[in-house]
Amino acid sequence: MRNDLQPIRLRAGAIVLCLSLAFFAVLLNKHYHQKVAVPAPNTKAETPEQILASIQMPPGDSPTHSALVKALTRAGKSPNDSNSWTNLGDAVAQCLRETNNQAYYGQAELAYSHALRVDSHNLGALTGLAWVYGGRHLFPQSVAWANKALEVDRDDPTAYGILGDAELELGDYDQALHNYQKMISLRPDLSSYSRSGYLLWVTGHRARAIELMQRAIRAGAPFAENTAWCRAKLAMMLFDDGALLPAWQTLEPALSPTTSNIHVLLAAGRILTARHDYVAALEYYRMATAVTPNIEALSAIGDLYALQGDKAKAEDCYRQVEALHSANLSTGFHDHMQIARFYADHGRNLIEALRMAEQSKLTRNVLQADTLAWVYFKNGDLDKAADAIKRALSHGTLDPSAYFHAGMIAAKRSDFTGARRYLSIALSFNPEFSPLDAPLARKTLYDLAHSPELATSSAGVFGKARALSR
Repeated sequence: MRNDLQPIRLRAGAIVLCLSLAFFAVLLNKHYHQKVAVPAPNTKAETPEQILASIQMPPGDSPTHSALVKALTRAGKSPNDSNSWTNLGDAVAQCLRETNNQAYYGQAELAYSHALRVDSHNLGALTGLAWVYGGRHLFPQSVAWANKALEVDRDDPTAYGILGDAELELGDYDQALHNYQKMISLRPDLSSYSRSGYLLWVTGHRARAIELMQRAIRAGAPFAENTAWCRAKLAMMLFDDGALLPAWQTLEPALSPTTSNIHVLLAAGRILTARHDYVAALEYYRMATAVTPNIEALSAIGDLYALQGDKAKAEDCYRQVEALHSANLSTGFHDHMQIARFYADHGRNLIEALRMAEQSKLTRNVLQADTLAWVYFKNGDLDKAADAIKRALSHGTLDPSAYFHAGMIAAKRSDFTGARRYLSIALSFNPEFSPLDAPLARKTLYDLAHSPELATSSAGVFGKARALSR
């Protein structure tokens, strides 16, 4: 058995959390390993014709577009061929990976469900539904489908990867590492390398994470867009590390005038913003919204307008973010932590941000814990903010924004030594990690050196401090 990840051991003895969190972890572990009933396949569309009619074609003329056309044709000609419908589900899933259009989850589910009605042991359909439920953050159901796939084939690498995905999202990083290692041993390829690389980045293993993501890119994939996704992820790793030129060089092979991969477009926007090329950054963000409306691009466009003093256009973008969130709610798309972070970043609807973030108030996921800490900070609950930020930093995150948040929380709690340390770490990672927050980090460090009281005030009155930092 290959052991590509064997030398890596996640940090033991991380910060001990409060008793309530420990109790929750026990309950979560008990619930997670209990037998969960596999949901019934989707029956909203009862005929093959209805399923085929429900599937949306992606924009442009790409290999994915062609693959979907072929899969639709084959499924239409072979309504009783389970593999044809699994292939159709896979083609729809590829559309989602490239566009981030959440409607494709439901369309893929219909295709996979029909495949299982034809053959209840179709392995690809079982793992396909596990992927659908995982994407919707319905992790017990995702795990149930993945385990059902393993009942059919104990050596199915995709099932182990999906189990690892659920554990990663739940913050069970050791178990996620275990399942990703199984996946690499069974099928060392782009999918297994990239999953493992991302996990290692989240848990603070910089060099190994970059190495595995580079290996994923070299491995390639049937769809060039999947390699482009890995390039975008690696570029963002390098971005967080302040290596802007290597980040751009990593991303550049995936860029073209017709690029429609939303992950590549968003990464390009962030890198160009850090390089203060706001005109080009805006263009890439607009291209991303043309592929599919998304919160990250709209928020970033608003921030760039705000930086240039156009408050009216910035506010229009922020309202579009809120409207998109409302539309997502109507379709069941799970974006509550993303919108809570948006609200906290922009000082909007803070009570609603708190309501949404506290749905994950005992999370072990370091990214969610960071958002939770920031929301608590913005609502003035410094004790809970301090507890949540400890969880966010407990695995040695490489995200400069988390250290920025830790620094602002420490400053408000009059822990000036901690504030200087965390803010310095954020800026040492990437001095341009955020167009709005990096200037504030520099100003707060200056205030801490000359007037700690002013730094404390800036940490509390965030909007005013941002205005002063520009």
